[in-house]
Amino acid sequence: MKKYRLLILMAAALMVIPMTAQKRKAPVKKKKVVPVVVEPSKEEVKFEEMLGATQQIMFIDSVVVKKQEFLNFYRLTSEAGAISGYNTFFRSEDQPYSTVYVNQLGNKCWFANNGQLYTIDKLNGQWSEPLPIEGLGRFQRKNYPFMLTDGLTLYFAAISDEGLGGLDIYMSRYDSESGKFLLAENIGLPFNSSANDYMYAIDEFNGIGYFATDRRQPEGMVCIYTFIPNQKRITYTADDFDEETIRSRAKIERISDTWGDGQKRSEALSRLTGTIQQKKKPQNKQGSFTFVVNDDLVYTRLSDFHNADNRERMDKLSTMKKNYQELNERLEKSRAYYATKANVSERSELRAEILSYEQEYYQLEEDIRQLEKTIRYTELQTLKQ
Repeated sequence: MKKYRLLILMAAALMVIPMTAQKRKAPVKKKKVVPVVVEPSKEEVKFEEMLGATQQIMFIDSVVVKKQEFLNFYRLTSEAGAISGYNTFFRSEDQPYSTVYVNQLGNKCWFANNGQLYTIDKLNGQWSEPLPIEGLGRFQRKNYPFMLTDGLTLYFAAISDEGLGGLDIYMSRYDSESGKFLLAENIGLPFNSSANDYMYAIDEFNGIGYFATDRRQPEGMVCIYTFIPNQKRITYTADDFDEETIRSRAKIERISDTWGDGQKRSEALSRLTGTIQQKKKPQNKQGSFTFVVNDDLVYTRLSDFHNADNRERMDKLSTMKKNYQELNERLEKSRAYYATKANVSERSELRAEILSYEQEYYQLEEDIRQLEKTIRYTELQTLKQ
């Protein structure tokens, strides 16, 4: 009997041991979650560095266009010079994305070729040999030059290790002592971004500026912003604007945020509209015209001119504008035929014809600008006497 009880006690003990061991089993330790630290990109770091110096700019308008057509939407007055494509100006086919800028006098040209910038001068009706523009610094793919009317301040776009990404817009000034340009500086926000930003141009006569960007745009499209350039640099300050507002303005999220009461924008749009209409307006058949001498003086008849020579110049100008209109019509017809009807055998000859028309067209446009400037200058000089 004692032996039987002993066996029962041993069996009970064996049942208790596993339960006790289960209770004493060490808890499973949870793995610690290590947060993943994402380092900001070089472009993001540069953006933060530039944010505090974001310029206050009023953007009066914007338009999204095809990249290959964007130069057609720069409405510069003759006093601001002229921008064109490299292939059109030089009658070439090997530089489809390079641009050319010719000053208001038509005697000096800045252009890009294979990622470098050059300048040429017109002497006795002929362009000189190209000279490289030196002293700007280390850049890749330099393009889209534009010179202010002072002949010293150069804007261009390029890629740099110190940029925000893609093409950035830079500015340099010519140093007459060294005969070279100074090291170029990034013009900062809001003009530059991590995308491609380029073709900065200022029409000082109208107080209108332009630049193009592919930020937030689909492939093959660019946005052209029109803005009012400041006489001196004005930046957003933390005392007057919160950080969210400054970031939004730096990225140009909404141009309407920059309009204020809208008066300055309305005035700028009026100036811009006047420029567009003046470029498109054909000569009146009855001989009347509209000729802007300055902001306060507009002539509509030959008898309005005080300088007698200007009356003869206006006759010449009228003929030139008529030829210009006819040439434009021929050019448009040739382009349309080439694009829709020309067969393979016709295309080579037609291409040469179009290039010839384009060269004649842009030369005539420049001649008209120069004659208008001469008339304007001589008339104002006569009025001063």
